[in-house]
This record gives sequence, structure tokens and C-alpha cells, in this order.
Amino acid sequence: MNEKDQVIYINEEKCRNSYSCVRVCPVNAIEVKPERRHPLVIADRCIGCGLCFLSCSPRAIEFRNSIGNVMNILKSPRKSAALIAPSIASEFDDITDYRKLVGMIRQLGFTYVHEVSFGVDLVAHAYKQLFEEAHGKYYITANCPTIVEMIEKYHPGLVPNLAPSFHLWWRPPG
Repeated sequence: MNEKDQVIYINEEKCRNSYSCVRVCPVNAIEVKPERRHPLVIADRCIGCGLCFLSCSPRAIEFRNSIGNVMNILKSPRKSAALIAPSIASEFDDITDYRKLVGMIRQLGFTYVHEVSFGVDLVAHAYKQLFEEAHGKYYITANCPTIVEMIEKYHPGLVPNLAPSFHLWWRPPG
């Protein structure tokens, strides 16, 4: 895997080798080797929690840029939906009419634009149906990709207990 395809990677041009990222990583996914000039994020171990990003004062820890993925989704013939967090109003405080913002997002090519609670309602409905049919089985209703990654990589025996409505839903296509 190309380092830039990972969720989190280290920009070696910015890295000052403070190793704060190594100290905070809860799953030991950042490796230091004598033959390497800088630490390296091991993709197979990383759960994408971002603690390394928060601890890195020179901002050498970076996230994968997904703009290309979004552009591919918008170019495809499939319908697409943008789920917008309510906090977006504070990001674009000059837009006083939410309909303008929705129109702008639709102009980008999204078929549907909804507030994120719409997605939460869909997941809640799927969970309700799942629990009604559970017949004594326990499910983990993790709505956090980091928790899902942690379970998949470090507790694979629990994967069958991840509620499938979200476990499969959050992943990007492809």
C-alpha cells in the first residue's frame, strides 16, 4: 500500500522526530527503526484514531486526502448523497439561508443533501429491526470507524457481533 493511501501517514519533510506520535498510539502502529530516518505508520495496525495527529506539534502527521474519491463518486452515474453536520452553519456563517447551502452542494453534483440526523434515523431504524430479530444475540452498535477498526484488527472474534447496519455502511465504496 502506498503510504499516501493510508488513512494517516507521516510527512517526512515536516517530521522532527519528537516521537510524541509513538508515545500516544494506543495500538503501537507507529514504528521506529534505526535504518529509517523517521517513524512510519503501519497501516495494518493503525485504527485511525488521530491521537498521533493531535500530539504532533510540527503537524507532520497528515490524513489521506479523499477529494479524489468524492470526485469519482460525483462523476459516476449512481445517485449520491451528502450528509451535512449541523455544525456546518458555523463554518459558513455568511450563508444565512440554508437553502443556498443545499443548492451549492447539489451544484457540486450530489443528488441528495440531508442533515446528518437523517442518516442516524436510517441506522436507528435498521438497528431496531436487527434487535427485534436478534433472538438473544448481543450486538455492538459502534458508530465510530475507529472502534470498528479496533475490533476488526485486534478483536476479530467480535466482528460477528458488530451491528451490520453500520459496520458495512460507513465504508467508502470500492
